[in-house]
Amino acid sequence: MPSIQPVFPADWGIYRPAEITIRMKSAEMETDWTSVFYDMELKRPITVAKELGQAAMEKAIEDVAIKAQEGDRMMNIAVGEKNVFGKIAHDRYMRNGQKEITVETIPHQGVLIDFRIYPPEITVDPRGALPK
Repeated sequence: MPSIQPVFPADWGIYRPAEITIRMKSAEMETDWTSVFYDMELKRPITVAKELGQAAMEKAIEDVAIKAQEGDRMMNIAVGEKNVFGKIAHDRYMRNGQKEITVETIPHQGVLIDFRIYPPEITVDPRGALPK
């Protein structure tokens, strides 16, 4: 007489370790400098860059005009200007020799920093327990 046999999967009784999956999300940091710029009456970096570019262009045009005027003064020595070269050198020194330094204070408010730290996502798949 045939007996009834239990049907087991082919891998029954074989040890299968659990699978652990760990997903990490990087921390995020955002900074807000608006209060510092406002407190110190500063402009945004892109605005400063544009203004510096424009100022450099104006300075280059002004320097070309000054060189042309100096050349005209040297060429027109017959007018009677005494010591033209010395006066031109003195004018250049007075124009370029003096520097101005501005000392700023520390802002009342600091930079706002926002950190976002995410916990790891851990999933465990026991892959089935062996029957006893």
